[in-house]
Amino acid sequence: MKKTEVMATAMEMARKGLGFPPALAIEQIAELIAQEDPADELYDSKVERLLKLAACVWSLRRDVVTPPGEGGRLL
Repeated sequence: MKKTEVMATAMEMARKGLGFPPALAIEQIAELIAQEDPADELYDSKVERLLKLAACVWSLRRDVVTPPGEGGRLL
């Protein structure tokens, strides 16, 4: 699937309310990490990419509750 197809499909799913809530999205990412084989030579890079995705979800979730510059604590 090409980047534009991913974007269009994700936007349509979001409009329909089919996206995961942030906490569940992070759980799903954790499940994907758990499915990776530590013996795979690409394990570290795959896990790093998934963790960066989780960090993005976390940042977006945090910013909805406490927009940047307003201080506050993480959820």
